[in-house]
Amino acid sequence: MSRSGLLKLVTLPVLAAAVVLLVVTKVRDGGGPTPWNLLGAGLICFSIGCLARTALASSEGPKP
Repeated sequence: MSRSGLLKLVTLPVLAAAVVLLVVTKVRDGGGPTPWNLLGAGLICFSIGCLARTALASSEGPKP
């Protein structure tokens, strides 16, 4: 897989976190209880995306 393909793949957890955050916002605006477990899942997805992006960037080595 090419580097650009990996970079797109690494972006997926961050996008999933954004979708979860939108769902939590809609549920809360609808008058329902705040689904804290969904918010936690979104934060976990975000942290996985950050770790994967950092790992990908560090595997490139130093830039000239």
